[in-house]
Amino acid sequence: MDLLFIILLLLVGMVLLVLELVAIPGTGIPGIAGVGLTIWGIYEVFVEYGSTWGFGVLIFEVVICVVLLAWSLRSKTWKRFSLEEKIDSKVNVVSSSIKVGDTGKSVTRLAPMGTAIINDERVEVFTTTSFVNPDTPLVVEQVEGNKIRVKPIE
Repeated sequence: MDLLFIILLLLVGMVLLVLELVAIPGTGIPGIAGVGLTIWGIYEVFVEYGSTWGFGVLIFEVVICVVLLAWSLRSKTWKRFSLEEKIDSKVNVVSSSIKVGDTGKSVTRLAPMGTAIINDERVEVFTTTSFVNPDTPLVVEQVEGNKIRVKPIE
């Protein structure tokens, strides 16, 4: 096998391993392909150039992979990929105007959670029954913090 092809196998294998670690973690396909290409390249060095060159390339690959791993785990590397905006909004802040006994109407299907309009406010609600269809009249059964439990009016 040509030396250029072996070097290409080793380089592409390392690039795929770095992509797996830094750019697309968790998919596994680039990592598996990178490990496979690297092992194939090292195997070809052993076959074509003997054990001295094979062990030399093996040690070189391990050192390069450790250096690339250390480089990719530095905090500055991850800051380029991380989201730095803070989300300080809150979901379903229940105003004090919604009380037990208030009535409203479901906007979406409650299965058992969905959206309803109560006292002209669009809020997320939970039902005590299993399903409630849209446009069903509701009554507030319980308010606990930001959770509003409703039941259909019969």
